[in-house]
Amino acid sequence: MPDIEQDTQSRLLAGRTANGEPQEAPQQSPQQSPQYPPPPAEPPPYYAPPPATGLLGRLKAKGGILGALASIGLMLAKVGAPVLLLLSKLKFLLVAFKLLTVGKFLLGGGSMLVSMWVWGLVYGWKFGVGIVLLIFIHECGHAFAARLRGIPTGIMVFIPLMGAFVTTKRYGQNIVEDAFIGIMGPVFGTLAGLGCLLLYAITPEHSPFWLGLAQVNFFMNLFNLAPTPPLDGGWITPLFSPKLLAIGAVLLLFLIPLNPFIAVLALMSLPRIIAGWKAKPEDSDYYHATSADRWKFGAAYLGLAAFLALMGFGLHSFMGGFRPPVA
Repeated sequence: MPDIEQDTQSRLLAGRTANGEPQEAPQQSPQQSPQYPPPPAEPPPYYAPPPATGLLGRLKAKGGILGALASIGLMLAKVGAPVLLLLSKLKFLLVAFKLLTVGKFLLGGGSMLVSMWVWGLVYGWKFGVGIVLLIFIHECGHAFAARLRGIPTGIMVFIPLMGAFVTTKRYGQNIVEDAFIGIMGPVFGTLAGLGCLLLYAITPEHSPFWLGLAQVNFFMNLFNLAPTPPLDGGWITPLFSPKLLAIGAVLLLFLIPLNPFIAVLALMSLPRIIAGWKAKPEDSDYYHATSADRWKFGAAYLGLAAFLALMGFGLHSFMGGFRPPVA
């Protein structure tokens, strides 16, 4: 034991001066101090990644379970951002579609009310409402025929003192389909005029209002059978020859003094008249029609025109000329 204590005491006193102060080790120059093992080679410069930003970035940098969850969250954020952008676009399209639908309704309903108002200024509000409703039934005939042929219909727009039109997504696949859609408007309109005569017969007061309404309705549908576009007859007569459209346009010129708006119809018909004049039915699948089709539509066209003329002029004679109908 004394030997162990003496050895420990000598170790503690080593490196001290005679005064008991710690003795500083002699400094050596770097050239003189050997280094073993030799220092490693200087590593290439290291560019530290930018510090993580955001809560998920900081959690990912810490690692662990929270870091793994943060990594998943960041991945979902990268994938979800385009998805959210797409959904926002779809939402915008949905809103635009709703607005477009509302716009179509306002255009159709608004033009209908304006047309009633204009007709009412000329002949009274009851006649204005009645004649526009008859025009509506006429256009429903076109829409019904188009749907039967698998053609989607669009909006119905009314033009004051002229009539209305219903849009379709496409034309018929051939002249027979277009002729069928064209003639069904006057067919429905004729039935509506006969309905006015029925109301005149069954109502106790036998108001001339219904007779006047029926008379104007028959003449309007007869006018629509004129063989020129954009009238209904312009979709029927090309079944026999597309060059007949030019003859119908000449007939419109004589009617312009009766209604200046007919000049607008004549201008609208020019593109189809020119195309019909240049067309070669024998080389076009669109103008292909059988003899049975021509006989059938020819009889329907001429028979309907004769019936409308007979009813219109008959009521005109019966009423002693056209007078603004009264309730």
